Amino acid sequence: MSYGCRAARLMRRVIGGGVILLTIAVVPPLATAQGAIIVPGESIGSVRLGQDIAAAIQDLGLLHSQDDLPRNLTAYYWPLKRIGAIVSQTTHRILALGASLDDSYRTDKDIAAGTEALTVRVAYGPEEILEDRAGDQTLIYDKRGVAFVVDKSGALRGRVSVIFIFVLGRYHEIFPAQLKWQQRRCFETVQSAQSTCVRGGEG
Repeated sequence: MSYGCRAARLMRRVIGGGVILLTIAVVPPLATAQGAIIVPGESIGSVRLGQDIAAAIQDLGLLHSQDDLPRNLTAYYWPLKRIGAIVSQTTHRILALGASLDDSYRTDKDIAAGTEALTVRVAYGPEEILEDRAGDQTLIYDKRGVAFVVDKSGALRGRVSVIFIFVLGRYHEIFPAQLKWQQRRCFETVQSAQSTCVRGGEG
């Protein structure tokens, strides 16, 4: 499984857990009151690419977990806010952000979790790169700094489950296909403040 695939899946599992229906079911989204505009290549709400992670932690509040990744990167997660960040260990600056399983986070073109893939393509045009895997597809707009993970099965079949934004033109640098996650499993109870990450091994 590619590093990019695991990035999407890990972020989706840690941020969203198993509560997929939050984005499209009759119950309101958990984070409706905290949702924000996603600006491709720039920001999710008040958290911006290039921002020091310490400032983001201060802004987003209690940190759920963090995981070291290849290429001197670290992933940070705030599952109750449905947000994750990928950060350079050298500069401590945010290189990518993700919003998962919450339709209150919307792009400047009104794309959110639960949006159909066709609607994404109408809004942004044909994707520059398509990563096609067994469980999902990622529509990548590298020059715009945004990517949309579209599920192939389950409640979100054919719909967006995760939205990533990243530094323009650097998708494959941040999510290189040849690298693997060092840690991939996280306890999936996102509503519990005691959720913990399983360290080591690929299990």
